[in-house]
Amino acid sequence: MFYGRQSIKRLETDNWILTSKSSVLCVRMEFGSGIWIFFAITVLFQVWMGSQGETTQDGYSFQVDSSVIVIQEGLCVSIPCQFTANNRRKFTNSTGYWKMALGTAVASNDKSIALTKQNFHLVGDPNVGDCTLHIADATKQDSGTYFFRFEESKDSLNKFNYMANKITVQVTDLTQKPEIIVFGEMVAKEEVRMTCLLPGICSPPMIKWWRDNADEVLESTSMSITPNLWDHGISVTCEVSLPKVDSSTRQTLNLDVQYPPTIKVHTVIEPSEVTLENHTVSVKEGQSVILSCLVDSNPAADVTWTKGEKTIASSVTGQKLELYLAHVKPSDADTYSCTAQNNHGDTSDFVDIEVESSKVEPNDNLYADGSPDLEEVTAASPQQASRDIDYKLLAGLVAGNVLVLSLIALGLFCLVRRNMKRRQQGIINNGQELSSQGTASSYKGFNN
Repeated sequence: MFYGRQSIKRLETDNWILTSKSSVLCVRMEFGSGIWIFFAITVLFQVWMGSQGETTQDGYSFQVDSSVIVIQEGLCVSIPCQFTANNRRKFTNSTGYWKMALGTAVASNDKSIALTKQNFHLVGDPNVGDCTLHIADATKQDSGTYFFRFEESKDSLNKFNYMANKITVQVTDLTQKPEIIVFGEMVAKEEVRMTCLLPGICSPPMIKWWRDNADEVLESTSMSITPNLWDHGISVTCEVSLPKVDSSTRQTLNLDVQYPPTIKVHTVIEPSEVTLENHTVSVKEGQSVILSCLVDSNPAADVTWTKGEKTIASSVTGQKLELYLAHVKPSDADTYSCTAQNNHGDTSDFVDIEVESSKVEPNDNLYADGSPDLEEVTAASPQQASRDIDYKLLAGLVAGNVLVLSLIALGLFCLVRRNMKRRQQGIINNGQELSSQGTASSYKGFNN
């Protein structure tokens, strides 16, 4: 008779003792024939090979994707595998075991046996040759080497330990980060929902949210926010804690808030560096002008400069577009408009450029003979008439000054002439007096 045992035992027989780590087969035979002894030994060896499976055997195969399974602490993993037993994959009421050592089962479809690990599960069906193993909430203590054992039935000889096809499980630190999923586009002033997930877990985690510009902490798998324009670029953090393994991990997302464009138009007249924001700017002919259109938008906007109704420059950078007017002339005077547009809206701004001419316009109302045509004077502009009046006043002032100077010169001339006449008259009178005195003397001498 043959006696199968799964526990480690030592059975004594009349002739010899056979000891095994997983089962002990004891054969009790009587000596009588060498043929019977040879037959018994052959049967025992085949049964022992089927029970222990220390090496591969024809008809018993085992397939698994990898013999080394690396899993992070707190995560879950399924290890698909397939097997054949006695060249078959179809069985009835079969039992499968995953073991860490002989006699130590960690997972089985037999609910009546005690298991050493509660997070190991045989999820495959041995009746169809499926030995898939699932490990939930892995811990560092789960690291080790495991093998699969198959039993077609309790009384069947079709049993096998796939010791040559062991798998090694390595549990490492939790380094995987959660994923923050945003449902829809994040647009300013529109509500949006975000969810935090940690791939690879199979037990409910604890999840916390917070923003870097707020002190509030939200404990929820998902949260909804209504971002503003100034929320663009701020960070939102999600932390996932796994209570069963006392471990946590977190992920941070910078908000990408979309909004319509806003623009400002600035003007700089070279060589000055003064920035003007006026809507009307006067420029002297020959000067150079820089028109800057500053754009703020997300996503980037299409930006264009127009002169009147004509487009003269465009860009899709959505940041800044400059227009350079070198050595402006009167024909450059016009309204310059900047327009920015994205899929959330559009806006525009403008500046009027006025060009001051540097040339002096000729006066067509002046003639060489100084006699303007009456009809042209009548039709002249107020500015021209004002210039004509200025010329007449100037001519009157000059004539008056000449007349005054002439009168002064005439007066001086008359005064000088009168004095000269008086001096000449005095000389004549003195001469006559001297002559009279000489004649009188002569008369006196003659009379004597």
